Amino acid sequence: MKRITAALAATTASLLLLTGCGSGTPSGAASSSGETGNQAGAEGSSSAASDELTTVRVAAVPVVDVAAIYLGEEKGFFAEKGMTIDIQFTPGSSISIPALLQDQYDVVYTGSVNAFQARETGLPVIAVAEGGRTTGEPGADHGGVVVPEDSEIQDAGDLEGKSVAVNAVKGLHEAAIRQSVKKAGGDPDLVQFLELPLPDMQPALERGSVDAISTSEPFLGNAKDAGHRLIADPYIDVDPEFVTAVYLTSEQKWAEDPQFVKDFVEVVKRSQEYATENPDEFRTELSNFTEIDPQTAETMILTKFGWGFPEQAMQRGAQATEEAGIIEDAAAGLDGLVVDVQQ
Repeated sequence: MKRITAALAATTASLLLLTGCGSGTPSGAASSSGETGNQAGAEGSSSAASDELTTVRVAAVPVVDVAAIYLGEEKGFFAEKGMTIDIQFTPGSSISIPALLQDQYDVVYTGSVNAFQARETGLPVIAVAEGGRTTGEPGADHGGVVVPEDSEIQDAGDLEGKSVAVNAVKGLHEAAIRQSVKKAGGDPDLVQFLELPLPDMQPALERGSVDAISTSEPFLGNAKDAGHRLIADPYIDVDPEFVTAVYLTSEQKWAEDPQFVKDFVEVVKRSQEYATENPDEFRTELSNFTEIDPQTAETMILTKFGWGFPEQAMQRGAQATEEAGIIEDAAAGLDGLVVDVQQ
């Protein structure tokens, strides 16, 4: 397993200020110096030395979804394709997407909102694999809006005139919450969105500094365990199959080395399917590469993995991004974004 590095890719004058899931403090901060997990023997993999494997350079943030490909590395799925992964954690898409286009990375894991924004801006990136989805189960999703137990706020419509903490203004959480407010009959333009790192949200809620927080696992489970009340499932309110994150590569990489991209996507799919079928191993992997303690990992709601970029869900995601003012044209954010590399 590769050592986690906190390398920050160099930026250029053309840096696009992307916002969203990749911004702010990620869900479970990773150690930038420790080894990731147990170096398990690869099942059915070749015994080739690591320098004989092709390294896939992946930029990501250390969130729950990414544990699936770490698990795939440990199980030897990458080695079977002659690959090994080198995951580098960056602050977010404003760093990683420009670096991808400078060939500093082969693949970028990012929020779908960031992908819509990049594509609308004209950046030559394509989404080749889903990174994660909402569970689609109200009250049991990996993201949600929470208020104090004694709050007068009963649903998202009551957020009018209230303050809500999000990990990035004009990001994934804001785009989704706006749909919740609208669905509940409220005016999302009357909600005050305040940017806070995820670990700082619950203390701010308990101090009364904000009226509500939009958070994700493991912080969501921690807040509910502390007695705070879930009032909305914003990801589900976008669409029951809302794709929250994607893996991007560049159009140039796809044109120059399609087999490399196909092999990577095949392994991602296999890794995610294995994680779904073996949730206990997936939860163990979370504790290996993040600071999520094992007890929390045992109970937290896991990301759902899906495949195929459902058309309606992608359209609703792009529309929600447009309605939030993050992009101007949902159709442009979708145009040419998704490429089925397995055809």
